[in-house]
Amino acid sequence: MRGGVAVLGAGGFVGARLLEMAALSGWTDVVPVVRAVRSVARNAHLGLPHRFADAGHRESLERVLAGCDVVVNLTTGDPADILRTTATIHDACRAAGVRLLVHLSSAVVYGQVDRPDLPDDAPPQLDHWMLYARQKGLAENYLRARMADGRLTIVVLRPGLVWGPRSPWVLGPATELVRGAAWLVAGGHGVCNLIYVDNLIRGLDAVVTHPAPPAGFYHVADDETTTWRAYYAALAAGLGVDWAGGVHELPGDRFRPTLGDRLEVIQEWPAYKRLKSRLSDETRKAIKFQIARLLGRDGSAAAGLGGPVVTRELWHLQSTRHRLPTGKFRATFGYQNRTSFADAMATSVAWLRFIGLAGPERAASAAAGPVVAAAHPAPVAIAEAVRMR
Repeated sequence: MRGGVAVLGAGGFVGARLLEMAALSGWTDVVPVVRAVRSVARNAHLGLPHRFADAGHRESLERVLAGCDVVVNLTTGDPADILRTTATIHDACRAAGVRLLVHLSSAVVYGQVDRPDLPDDAPPQLDHWMLYARQKGLAENYLRARMADGRLTIVVLRPGLVWGPRSPWVLGPATELVRGAAWLVAGGHGVCNLIYVDNLIRGLDAVVTHPAPPAGFYHVADDETTTWRAYYAALAAGLGVDWAGGVHELPGDRFRPTLGDRLEVIQEWPAYKRLKSRLSDETRKAIKFQIARLLGRDGSAAAGLGGPVVTRELWHLQSTRHRLPTGKFRATFGYQNRTSFADAMATSVAWLRFIGLAGPERAASAAAGPVVAAAHPAPVAIAEAVRMR
């Protein structure tokens, strides 16, 4: 009988949904690992015992991994710590005698999917402008160099944008749509490389339960090819947002950095980090307040020039022209995407309405009477969850 499956980062978006689906499907050998007690709150109703460890400290992590056969790394945190944390997790897994490490990376390591036949083991773009992408790429290379040692099987998954209830890729665009501040680059015809959170978790489950998973890199994504325009249109329709008044069209030939983009670059400087570590909490709060004011002015100025603020990350994502190929994962681990785009969108919109986010039409309807669908924010997801195994 195999040991437990330790889930590092169990209190995060993907980790919390994994625990929920595991509890609903009778997956009894899952071992949630979190850093702090507050991370247990999201899944306290499931009654699963948690273990506590800092993924950046090998000794404490090694202790909680004792008796575990598999480790699923879903940790998030400061992007600057990704490489160090990944190395610590790898070393702790080897010391604890773990058989399989499943590491969740991201398709962001490519910058953009620039070809339809992009190999799953293509090297990451280490000169990417985003610190998060560079660190994810360095972490991948660290694991790549250790895949052949035979002591620990390493599987790296590269998902697209993970969406669904509680996802920032749902809440962010929905909030912008309701505020009338959403925008599309070049008509929104770029490919939106999505993977619904339940489909991702079924993929993780397929790797964990495989009798001998081959080490390597694997793309994971939803089946449908969805454009950004179709994604925003589906959200707008579900929320009752007027498309003409809520979505702006922007040309795709150039990107104008905002003040926020320039500040992100400054925050990566070692000198900035040293200065920040020496400031008091009161001084940090005062600086954050002034930065927020400046960012607000930047947004107002951009709107005055004829459009909303354009973030560099979303501008690049919306400029993607190809779908992430997933044939290698399917051939190795089988078909796992049992939730369609339509069902995933219905569940996501139900959650958005449950938390009170809706356009004028939906808001007026809710004011006229109770919304029955809001009684349970994720009917489709939970129905699918019980069929995970």
